[in-house]
Amino acid sequence: MRKYRPLSPISGLPPKAITTKGMNIVQECLILFGGVFVLFSSLPADAQSVLPTSYVATPGEGISQGGTYNYFDDTGSQLTDGIYGVNDWSANLGNGPAYEWVGWRSTDPVITFQFSAPVTINQVGIDFNLNQSASILLPTTVTIGGTDFSVNPNAISDDTRGTLYFNGNWTGSSLTVDLVDSTVCDTRNWIFVDEITFSNAAVVPEPSSSILLAGGFGLLVLWLRHHKMVR
Repeated sequence: MRKYRPLSPISGLPPKAITTKGMNIVQECLILFGGVFVLFSSLPADAQSVLPTSYVATPGEGISQGGTYNYFDDTGSQLTDGIYGVNDWSANLGNGPAYEWVGWRSTDPVITFQFSAPVTINQVGIDFNLNQSASILLPTTVTIGGTDFSVNPNAISDDTRGTLYFNGNWTGSSLTVDLVDSTVCDTRNWIFVDEITFSNAAVVPEPSSSILLAGGFGLLVLWLRHHKMVR
């Protein structure tokens, strides 16, 4: 009968010590595995911009409604061109006074945006101007895809521009935004908007991807520790 020689101890360690050391390495790898998994699972989703292909809006108004200038959407894309006005609504930034602003006074504007394919929108940003001395106020209600949002009249500081964000969950190839001024007064106020943006939540990495990454990292540590032990 062939006799087998017992395995030689590694680095002078008895078998029991080797087993204990190996278990410690496994435990460390499991801790690393869990830590990396929790880290990747808890990463927040970043917002991704969603650009409409076109929109149809209630025409802007101006001098005929008592305005100092005409606040028209001259290009048909001023609300999504990424060009913002400044705090001084009447400023001339190169295209004429107040050119960046589309304004409405005698009517509540309705804007329907079209997208190239069905999308999910989680946040809509609308950039307004507020100048009480010029009767440029915020709408009292913003309706997005049938969802009503009440607007604080002081949501942005007077004599400034600022973006208000509205969160929800809208899915489809189009989305309608209504700006409503229900203020009771003899003369209607102006609503000035220069940009409307859309975003959705980015996809969080699949748990399986996190597991594979954590597992690979743990195996690498295990190999390095074992290699160091047997040297």
